[in-house]
Amino acid sequence: MQLSTAIDGFLLAKTVAGCSPNTLRNYRHALHRLQAHLAPGDPDLDDITPDHLRAFFAHLMSARFKPGGIADRPPKPLSAKTIQNIHICLRSLWTWAIAEGLADRHTPSAVTIPKPEPPDIQPLTRDQVKALLDAATHSAPWSTSPDTQTALPRLQQLRDAALLRLLIDTGIRASELCNLTIADLDLTAGAARVTGKSRLNAGHGKQRTVRLGARTRRAIWTYHAERKKTQQLTPDAPAFATRDGQPLNRKNLRTHLHRLGQRAGVPHVHPHRFRHTFAINYLRNGGDIYTLQNLLGHTSLEMVRRYLALAEADISAAHRRASPVDNWRL
Repeated sequence: MQLSTAIDGFLLAKTVAGCSPNTLRNYRHALHRLQAHLAPGDPDLDDITPDHLRAFFAHLMSARFKPGGIADRPPKPLSAKTIQNIHICLRSLWTWAIAEGLADRHTPSAVTIPKPEPPDIQPLTRDQVKALLDAATHSAPWSTSPDTQTALPRLQQLRDAALLRLLIDTGIRASELCNLTIADLDLTAGAARVTGKSRLNAGHGKQRTVRLGARTRRAIWTYHAERKKTQQLTPDAPAFATRDGQPLNRKNLRTHLHRLGQRAGVPHVHPHRFRHTFAINYLRNGGDIYTLQNLLGHTSLEMVRRYLALAEADISAAHRRASPVDNWRL
């Protein structure tokens, strides 16, 4: 079967299997990279050799690509993790094709790529979070110019204050925050129903409940009370909206947080950093890894154990600094 036809069938199968829109987009992007590399031809799957794929990955490792998003950023190399994800995608395509009787051999399994190092986890400090909250209520992070300082509309101030507190209080993913609706929030009970990555059960993803602290609940309530003055808040309305009442999406949320970080003087501000910060502080404050796994929506303990190692290292360092025996030289 030709590559283009196989890709169409594979994406259809993954859609029916319940993969999330983000996963499908990543699959599509990765496979289109392979098509572009092999263009103008459209070879049969069994005509694609390991050397073809090695040349493809060598290209990915050496070339520079323009990042996505609104900001005009210079081309840069793909990360080792991105290249690994593309390799995983190709393996998945060939696994599906062999199971469907569309290919005779699993070509990507013959190609080895370097294993990426685990990403460095850098949680935000209390002072950095406070700086972000201060910047959210005193400058205009949506401005196209980072140097422009203008007064923020009150609704935007309240939204950003609530949004930041929710991220730091729950550790939810960017897509999960963007998908939240009014109906998902129970401010009386201090809970939020979060829809995770997979699209299962006739379009509904894996759901879990996260908890909201008193300050986060108060911030969200105040934001919604202000929105009601100009917007109709039906149960299916987005919990966090743009100026015109539309749901936030991952791209504009990430860009927004990046600009907010610039104004606050906090580097590397992105949605997942809030997730790291929540997880580390949850464990520092006595939480257990199994509850944390459930709150974060992880299917395994692998990532949670990395958070635990960092939290335990912090505790060990604190003990070395505070040990009475060592400090008193007993």
